[in-house]
Amino acid sequence: MKRIFTYIAAIALAGSLSSCLKDNSQPDFTQNKPVIELPVGSSAGNGAGNSIAASFTISETPSDYFIYVNYAAPETNTSDVGVTLTVDAAALTKFNSANGKNYTMIPSNGYSLASNKITIPAGQRKVKFPIKINTLNLDPTKTYALPITITDGGGYTISGNFSTLISVITLKQS
Repeated sequence: MKRIFTYIAAIALAGSLSSCLKDNSQPDFTQNKPVIELPVGSSAGNGAGNSIAASFTISETPSDYFIYVNYAAPETNTSDVGVTLTVDAAALTKFNSANGKNYTMIPSNGYSLASNKITIPAGQRKVKFPIKINTLNLDPTKTYALPITITDGGGYTISGNFSTLISVITLKQS
């Protein structure tokens, strides 16, 4: 009797494993529409934006900082894509509220942008968006945040999950 149960268990196990082998379904990403996103950061999963930590040494020279802007699609873009980004104080308020944080909005003299527009060249997916952090204008006892939101995706859909990135900025002494 014990042998019969062993055989039945072995047959059931073999049958369950072989059924997995017959499953050929894979997601078809070729039908996805392009999306413009800020892919770097840890997702809070609450719709209030994503965050990334950035630490800078206090210096007389502004520090280079970059965030990435991505063209997410099965194929690379066939023409240049102009993207507009905005420093978004309302996004920081929403992020702080949703995540129980109290980050301070970085003052306007604490950072500089060469432009609020960037181009993703044809054939590329990802570009760096440059930011200068002016550490001399920041209080090292505070934790600041620089909230960046995509406001124009150059005619493409802006990601619902990765359209805002909150850079959480701390300072360290040299």
